[in-house]
Amino acid sequence: MTGTTPPPVAVTMPDGQVVQGRLHERRQIEDGWLYKIGVVLWRAPDPDRPVPGEYVAWMPAASVQPLPGTDYSTVPTTRLQQDIPAPPVRRVEPATSWTVEYERMPAGSPVARTTVHRSDCWSIRGRREEIAEAGQAREAMAKSTARGCILCGTDQSLA
Repeated sequence: MTGTTPPPVAVTMPDGQVVQGRLHERRQIEDGWLYKIGVVLWRAPDPDRPVPGEYVAWMPAASVQPLPGTDYSTVPTTRLQQDIPAPPVRRVEPATSWTVEYERMPAGSPVARTTVHRSDCWSIRGRREEIAEAGQAREAMAKSTARGCILCGTDQSLA
């Protein structure tokens, strides 16, 4: 809205008071609308000289009401694209090999923790041992000091 004054709206503040603001923009979201409004408040960049300044924020539709007889046709409006394709579903192939990662523990720690990953997991960093059979991977997971990786899903697939 270059060069024009945004139209007025009634804005309900969080404490329930209703003030007049200006509607700068509106945007449709999945569950309704958001409105970018401006409300003039006092601000004090110099504590001895407060000046009026506009506070601009996005607000939910329930907090903004149109004023009767006001034209809102010039307000920039962004609508959701109606023909957005669904994201592709990535099929995860079953694991064919696994890796036991030995976590670094403080010196003198009596217990060594391990994490069982798919061999293609990107988060493996430490010392490791490759396992080719699902039965061995399940045995490694059964130890009290072991856990499955939540990033590659062995916490679910081997449980």
